[in-house]
Amino acid sequence: MALIGSIRKNGWILIVLMTLALGGFILMEIIQNAQRNSAGDVNTLGKVNGVEVKRSEFEDYEKLIYSNAQTSPYQIRTQVWNYFVEQNLINQLAEAMGLNVGAEELNDLQFGNNLSPIVVERFKGADGQANRQTLASIKQAIESGQFTDPTNRAYWAVQEKEVQKERLQNKINALLVKGMFTPAWQAEMTFLESNQRLDFLYARVPYERVSDAEIQVTDADYKAYLAEFPKLYDQPEETRTIHYLSFDVLPTPEDSAAAYQNIAKLADNFRTAENDSAFVMVNNGQISPGYTPKSKLPATVADSMMRVPTGTVIGPFIENGAWNLVKVLGRKSIPDSVQARHILVREATPASEARIDSLKNLLESGKARFDSLAVANSADPGSAQKGGDLGYFPEGVMVPEFNEVCFVTGEMGKYYKVATQFGWHLIEITDKKFLSGDPAVKAAYISRPIEPSTATQRTVKDQVIEIIETTDNLDELTQKSTEKGLSIQPAAGLKINDFALGAFGMSDEAREVIRWAFDKKTRVGSISKEVFAFRDPNGGYFDSRYVVAGLKTIVPAGKATIESLKANNRVVQEVKNRKKAEVITAKLKGATSLQAAMEAYGVAIDTSLNATLLQPALQNGGLEPKVVGTAFGAPAGMVKGPIAGNSGVYLVQPASEKSQVQMPGDDTLFRRQALSTMVSGLRVGFLNSLKKSAEIKDLRSNFF
Repeated sequence: MALIGSIRKNGWILIVLMTLALGGFILMEIIQNAQRNSAGDVNTLGKVNGVEVKRSEFEDYEKLIYSNAQTSPYQIRTQVWNYFVEQNLINQLAEAMGLNVGAEELNDLQFGNNLSPIVVERFKGADGQANRQTLASIKQAIESGQFTDPTNRAYWAVQEKEVQKERLQNKINALLVKGMFTPAWQAEMTFLESNQRLDFLYARVPYERVSDAEIQVTDADYKAYLAEFPKLYDQPEETRTIHYLSFDVLPTPEDSAAAYQNIAKLADNFRTAENDSAFVMVNNGQISPGYTPKSKLPATVADSMMRVPTGTVIGPFIENGAWNLVKVLGRKSIPDSVQARHILVREATPASEARIDSLKNLLESGKARFDSLAVANSADPGSAQKGGDLGYFPEGVMVPEFNEVCFVTGEMGKYYKVATQFGWHLIEITDKKFLSGDPAVKAAYISRPIEPSTATQRTVKDQVIEIIETTDNLDELTQKSTEKGLSIQPAAGLKINDFALGAFGMSDEAREVIRWAFDKKTRVGSISKEVFAFRDPNGGYFDSRYVVAGLKTIVPAGKATIESLKANNRVVQEVKNRKKAEVITAKLKGATSLQAAMEAYGVAIDTSLNATLLQPALQNGGLEPKVVGTAFGAPAGMVKGPIAGNSGVYLVQPASEKSQVQMPGDDTLFRRQALSTMVSGLRVGFLNSLKKSAEIKDLRSNFF
């Protein structure tokens, strides 16, 4: 009590201390943000040739354009970043070239006869074409000053910039294409590469026939490789490789027993429930939307569900990693497939219903034919042109309301109106097919997944924490994992803004590991002193894995070096294959027959029929342009090789002379073909070249 009294008397001291502490936290956060954001501006997400990409504009664009996108937020942010980079580069180049999009041209792209593909895609009608009525309404609202909704105005302003960017890009591409020319020799080569054919025999010795122990790779080998490809493996940005140890969190027998007890308590009440829908809803279950055939019932209890009395509760039983109860609500013979036709009136409004009623009256009175009414009135263009016919379809393909009429309640030859998410339908069932003979079942399901409990998660996490606390570096972690029979996994070539990690794929958790790897405090050889928890990928509210990560290598941006090549798994394998090729070539050198490869390595002799230079693929070897090219340059019957290809060392022997083809007198088609190939590469290559030559400062990792 004395202590409480002292606090009351000197409460002002406590207030001052709390204020100072809170101020300290705020100051510390400000300092950390200032250190993290080297640009010194918390609204600067990056710069493109000195032009800022503002975080506020970036996030506004993301919300407006991708608000309904069903994809990873990191993928979306990558797409948005690329858009802003490209927009800045295109605008800067267009300004330097004197190109623009005038007001009249912009109006035509948004509302006129030459709509931008962006506008067409976003304002597509039921027929797949731009909804001119909607666009006309927007135009009228803009011109009359009634386009006042802030979100709609912001959306349209952002879209205008997209349309301008796309139009300017097309203009620049058009100028570049106009400057391209296909000479006669290139047209002839295009013709020959497509039409000249050759049959040849080959023997392939895969690189796997030489073990890694039989070769010795030195720095001189990497130096020679680098001299051959001096710029191919230059690093446009820094990459890092991490090694990580993953611990699965699996449910224990005790967790399974707890899930069983949880659901077993419900069985009696489920059996006697007067309102199955309410009971299932309260207990997070579901009722099958229709009648389910035996082939689609839970395999464990399918036979039982076909014979027990209606109202019977079966279970608990295990299915798909969960304990389940199922209550049979009914059985009914339903067709395996149905043929039907319909007339669709968009939007489930009273006016649409009245229209459907009038069409139904015309049919029932015999004053009109269904197919004629469908052609004239249905808003479903795919079936309307067929008189409304949808053909045969199985149970469960259509939306539930439509499916219920066709497979459960409807009779052939009668007309039914039903409202769905698409509008009002007028349906006629024209045929039913019964193949299986088994009745279908309507059932209610309650499930309890078998998941690791909090205690189970804690136990695994404590084991991981113990490893971290007793391990100082990645070498020790690797040694301990070997001793325990665990496997360290690599994740190479990671970039600062990546969001996918090895077998984990894309996730917020993977992003956190990558952020740790690129933290300024993280050093090569160090391990994370925190446990990275990965949530259940199937939506469960529990940790399914714990990960310890270590930083293996850092490959800085800039010109490729021997060290950076050693950190590239692809290069390492290629250099090894070159050394293995030397071993194989030494054995096959001077070979005068394909049998030499058979005798030395026990490989088979294969045949390539109708090979072309345009598609240099071998049936038992993949893409091998060097091998196919060598075969085309050899006389019939002559053995050529050894040839170090992509997947092994080859000996080739043409079975005949390559076919002789006559170049047509008019080479226009082949000039166009060659030009088309170049233009396709130009559209991608041009933007990439702009990005390579630009000064792009990417600060996204400071924020996301």
